[in-house]
Amino acid sequence: MGRISAMLAVGVCATCTLDVCAFQQQMAIGCNGSRLALAEGWTGEVVSNVNEDGSMRGCTIMSNDETTHTVKIDGLEADLGKFSAAVYRKVTSDAKRQNYVGFRPGTLPPHLLPTYRAFAMDECARETVLEALQQNNVRPFSSAREDIQITQVSIPPKPGKKKKKKGGKKKGQDKSLEETKPVATWETYPTLNEALKAGWEPGQSFSFVASNVKGQKVEQVDMKPKPVI
Repeated sequence: MGRISAMLAVGVCATCTLDVCAFQQQMAIGCNGSRLALAEGWTGEVVSNVNEDGSMRGCTIMSNDETTHTVKIDGLEADLGKFSAAVYRKVTSDAKRQNYVGFRPGTLPPHLLPTYRAFAMDECARETVLEALQQNNVRPFSSAREDIQITQVSIPPKPGKKKKKKGGKKKGQDKSLEETKPVATWETYPTLNEALKAGWEPGQSFSFVASNVKGQKVEQVDMKPKPVI
């Protein structure tokens, strides 16, 4: 059963206050779940923007040796926003079916929300890495998902409130003289946990580096018939 398909079938452990790794184990997460549609408005893709051949953008794989790889994901090129939002909507939707002492039915205790956000970010990152391996003909080992180490996490800045401008534009004012808005830079943090504390939310993309990615390169077999001499 796939990672996300297990999530659909089993549901969320609503009383869970564990870290992300233990949370995933309780949900019996497996592999190959990226193609399932979790929520309305999402069609099952890991990244929203892809190349013409369907492969994800912003992905770089460097092989340290025959079975150990480093995967870099550029969140500007590979938009992970929709996928992370879909995972978060699903886990919170399932959690709302549980009953919590002191809370009305359908209400989630606020102290559980950080756990669900952490799960969505971690699941999104690991699923993206495995999808990148598949697209680059690398077969992940059975323990590859748990072995992945995620660092150098970059997140976009929080959207600021738009301020109303006083007065209109003067006639004959040159557009080139207008002040240009500075480009917002992404902030980088050493771990997913630090990025979450800095304010990352499901629905936002993010960049990261995944090291200790274990898998074997699979040679493509040429199925074209050889010409008859």
